[in-house]
Amino acid sequence: MKSTTDNRYILHPVWDPLLRALHWWMALAMMAQFTSGATLLALGNDMSDTLMGKIDIIHYVGGYAFAAGLVVRIIWLFVGPPTARWRDLLPLTSAQRRIWRETLSCYLSGFRRPISPYRGHNAFAGPAYLAFFLIAVAQIALGISLSLMPDSEAMHSPLMVMHEWGFFLLLAFVIVHVALVMAHEIAGRHGLISAMIHGHKGFTESEHQALLTDWNAGISIQADPSGGTEDLDDITSKTGTSKNSAGRKVDQK
Repeated sequence: MKSTTDNRYILHPVWDPLLRALHWWMALAMMAQFTSGATLLALGNDMSDTLMGKIDIIHYVGGYAFAAGLVVRIIWLFVGPPTARWRDLLPLTSAQRRIWRETLSCYLSGFRRPISPYRGHNAFAGPAYLAFFLIAVAQIALGISLSLMPDSEAMHSPLMVMHEWGFFLLLAFVIVHVALVMAHEIAGRHGLISAMIHGHKGFTESEHQALLTDWNAGISIQADPSGGTEDLDDITSKTGTSKNSAGRKVDQK
């Protein structure tokens, strides 16, 4: 029989403020890109030059806003807290590889098998995020190149075809990403969506202890200059979070 403590979720810090801000900044910029890009693709030939010019401005501004966020996010892959770094995206440790296999098994079962709890990025989704970064960088480079061409030349350039394919690839990624996040939110019940707002995920005590063991045994742990190590709940210390934070209990639904 489970204890009363194990029937409660405890909120633990996972995502730092900058990562959360970048997530929503890039999401809003992509919405502007998708909306303006889809409008240009569908109605470009039927719009007046004035209206097309205004939508082009939205597309360009959204693109540069997205590019700025992406550059900062890529830098944060190397200098941010442990759950923001590139090592958290790849199945490098035995625990990450186990979560990768268990997540795949869960997907193949149609979510009938349980979702293994994971601290930061899901090890199965991590490589997809890295692929997203690569496609996004290519898409930005193509967009800038096309913006430097005369409109008549840009519309018939092979780069435009590549840019359109990049649009559909990123749109497919977003659709799959949102669908799987919602599925994980319902099946996993760890507050995945709200965590990207307030920065905390909810775990039972037994889940948290298991994650703590994996964290200490894996590559996500960081040594500080004095020779110490970074605690599981100290991942946001670079942004001022107290290392002694014990988390916040919430009732299990």
